[in-house]
Amino acid sequence: MPNEVKNIEDLKGFKSILANNERLMGLDLGSKRIGISVSDPLLQIALPIKTIERAKAKIMAGQLNELVEKFNIGGLIFGMPLNMDGTQGKSAQSATDTAKLISNSLNLHYGFWDERLSSVAVERFFEKPKKSRKTKIINKKEIDNLAAAFILEGALRFINS
Repeated sequence: MPNEVKNIEDLKGFKSILANNERLMGLDLGSKRIGISVSDPLLQIALPIKTIERAKAKIMAGQLNELVEKFNIGGLIFGMPLNMDGTQGKSAQSATDTAKLISNSLNLHYGFWDERLSSVAVERFFEKPKKSRKTKIINKKEIDNLAAAFILEGALRFINS
């Protein structure tokens, strides 16, 4: 485990710091829930795992730590909610603060990936064809962990490019 938790600004740096067979965990930080995904050990694909409720830091850290141990996680990728023009607003600052808190509590390096429209992309992909937008195949909790996989998948493509 790292001595000092750092934001890995160039995500390609994860390849050199991950131990053999360690995976990355993707997190979509919502105001009510956190969507969670994990990579395979080869950092090729992202798999949606689950959604947890936002709670006190100690509770969330405990739930996340269980997944870190279960899946041999060596680093974290957080969705960065940038404004549509690419600037950072209040949501981005909140994501940064939460990412630092979670990363420090898990003692894992972390990075960010642009999450603009990730939830929208997932919702549109899973809509029932020719139905109203109110009729969905999946619920909001599922959207959160699928959005986390969407975010992690984008980061993995970049890391491997």
